[in-house]
Amino acid sequence: MSHLRKATIAALAAVVLAACGGSDVPGVGESLDSTAVRCVLDNPLSEVGAGRDAPGAPLDVSPPAPVGEADGACRENARFRVGRGLQDITGPAANKSGAGWEDPTQVMRGIHQRQFARAFVFASPCNGKRAVFVSADIGLMWGSLRSGVLDALAADAELAAHYGAENVMLSATHTHNGPAGYAHVEAGNALHLGYDALVHETIVDGIVAAIGRAHDDIEAHPEPAPIHLADGALRDTNINRSKPAYARNSAAERAAFVNQRGEEVDVNKRMLQLNLHRADGAPAGIINWFAVHPTIVGPEADLVSPDMKGFAALGFERLMGAGPAVPDAEAPFVAAFAQADSGDASPNIFIEEFPHPDPARGGGETVYESTAISGTKHLARAIELWEAGGAPLRGPVDYRFTHVRMNDVAVTDEAVLAALEHPPELDSADKRTCNAALGVSFPAGAEDGPGPISDEGLSCDADPALLEAVAEDFAGLTELALPLETVSALLLCNLDQLPLLGMGCHAEKPVLLPLNLGESAGGLPERILELLGPSLNFETPVEPFQILRVGNLAILGLPWEVTTMSGRRLRRLMLETLAPVGVDSVVVAGLVNDYTHYLTTRAEYASQQYEGASTVYGPWSLAAVQQETRRLALSMRDGDDIAAGPDFPRPVPVLRRPSYVASDLPAGEGFGSVVADVPEVAGRGEIVRARFQAGHPRNELRLGGSYVLVEREAADGSWETVARDRDPELRFRWEPAAAVPLPLDVPPTGPSTLEAVWHVPADAPAGRYRLRHSGVAEPGGAYEGVSSAFRLEGEAAACP
Repeated sequence: MSHLRKATIAALAAVVLAACGGSDVPGVGESLDSTAVRCVLDNPLSEVGAGRDAPGAPLDVSPPAPVGEADGACRENARFRVGRGLQDITGPAANKSGAGWEDPTQVMRGIHQRQFARAFVFASPCNGKRAVFVSADIGLMWGSLRSGVLDALAADAELAAHYGAENVMLSATHTHNGPAGYAHVEAGNALHLGYDALVHETIVDGIVAAIGRAHDDIEAHPEPAPIHLADGALRDTNINRSKPAYARNSAAERAAFVNQRGEEVDVNKRMLQLNLHRADGAPAGIINWFAVHPTIVGPEADLVSPDMKGFAALGFERLMGAGPAVPDAEAPFVAAFAQADSGDASPNIFIEEFPHPDPARGGGETVYESTAISGTKHLARAIELWEAGGAPLRGPVDYRFTHVRMNDVAVTDEAVLAALEHPPELDSADKRTCNAALGVSFPAGAEDGPGPISDEGLSCDADPALLEAVAEDFAGLTELALPLETVSALLLCNLDQLPLLGMGCHAEKPVLLPLNLGESAGGLPERILELLGPSLNFETPVEPFQILRVGNLAILGLPWEVTTMSGRRLRRLMLETLAPVGVDSVVVAGLVNDYTHYLTTRAEYASQQYEGASTVYGPWSLAAVQQETRRLALSMRDGDDIAAGPDFPRPVPVLRRPSYVASDLPAGEGFGSVVADVPEVAGRGEIVRARFQAGHPRNELRLGGSYVLVEREAADGSWETVARDRDPELRFRWEPAAAVPLPLDVPPTGPSTLEAVWHVPADAPAGRYRLRHSGVAEPGGAYEGVSSAFRLEGEAAACP
């Protein structure tokens, strides 16, 4: 194992990004061949785990030959207009738990890095169409966020003229360590102690602001330019965490992806990147997609973090001139590291040797060091793909969108039925989806963050006595959704006893928790559901399907976490359908427009690992998604309209977080006063700290700003910013007088402190530095605190 020791990674959190802020960083329009770039490409972090993957496997399924051409005026089009914008969306960084971990014992108290929404607008002059793609550093893109964004766009006359439900795609990177509680359904809030309007509004407003900036940007750049697509393998960065399930897929499918050592490649290794320039050649941005869960920063961590994708995105932006002193609204370059088919892909490449919660599972000695390792690999590969250029996209901008009631889909498409891959014993004559439910293996969690109860692989083929014991263990939990006396009939595999619930088609899945009981085959009538109220519907069964086309690239946006083999099948289906009109590359973008747990193949589902237990619409979920995806793609291919489908529900969250009561109390010399000061002299590679009397971070989110700064004295005596709390080398941790073991704000907050922590980069120039903290106290108002100055002496290194 190539595992870095502490001496090698002394200032690991700053190792890449601090280099990107130096005076030799290329500006917009300059070459990336610079000292800072070489520091990234030659960084030893990229060698952690080297050789675990071998080359030689195909990067993806191949398009059918021959690939056709776009129709009409767009056939020869190779130039597009592009706009891009970003906005800080970091919610309250204290007394919150992370969306994705669903762990009510996780209590956040600070920031590792800030979260951002990155928006891109594409327009083709050949047909006048526009499309928007947004990548947001959040865990789950609940439909409530999309509804809020669409409402705001519709209320803005200028934006409403261009952007709406059909052509706006909202994607989550799936970081698990962003503040939770922003769902429209109870399942997304229950384990985070309720809905939090501040988190919801911060994300919605931030996405809308990012789209607005992208719109202003495209309007300011009317001249079209080529968009180049580059792709390549990113190795030693993701592994399959659900190998027993993957192994159940057909031997022929698995044999199509084998590396030169003869090993099956059981996760998607392809990084696909769009390189964006202006008409004059100036760099504008990148979007890349790579399939991996951002689950390095685990539930044991207490800092808000966008994980490795946010680390890499900020790194590329700083390489292109977006330093700490540049306002977000003036970002000269926007880099999105977006999510793909990551359902069974883990970044913790050493997890078999070092199971969770050992931080060495990601290669470093802390989760933040492991984040820097994975983020550096992402960043280095993105730089290589940028420098490689790629092939220009050709064709139109186009889009299709529809809603599907996923709990009542009969799979009847002959093309889909003919392409199903599963053994005969898993077949059934009636291939239909079920009312949504989670299985008994769901609370076991996945290897990245195992749950406290149950085991993976508990299926209806298990020992009945074992399943009865599980039923007893979960009776209390299930009672949250259904009366206790129905538990024995609902849990396990005898669901036909309650046919009105529509749960009898989950095959191998022992049902633990029904999520919706909407009208379906054998389900409760809609009127009865209305009378029963929202308590029976933890999630909505109406799901969004969307395709964006930019030239010969199609982006399939789905609300699921799509497993590797499911992704391969969906891309093959999309290529077969759209190749006749010129599409030869497809991305499956997961966690788009809503959140619907996992999407496994029929064989993977039968294994009932965590991912199969979380495939909520039953064994034929993937077949149903293939059918509805093909229907959407056919409408795009043929130039036909498609029905919008049922309206997306807008339930009002019932379980709500207790209202925050501002009750800060000053101590000592008051808010902003220095409680523990910096040393007089610090060395590179060391950690410099200062502690301040502080107010609650929830009082003011500092969006676009920072709670803490590192400042360096300039020659004229002024102080310039060299790091903000968006930068991983500078973190902060807030401590209330009395810590609460749950993510709640219990008044009074009392006197609290905030510690600024700077990991001094090895390439920091000599000079005088200081730490600054800005905040708001309630009562008390805005305040600031500044540490004493300290000196860095001696010659700086070329790299951090």
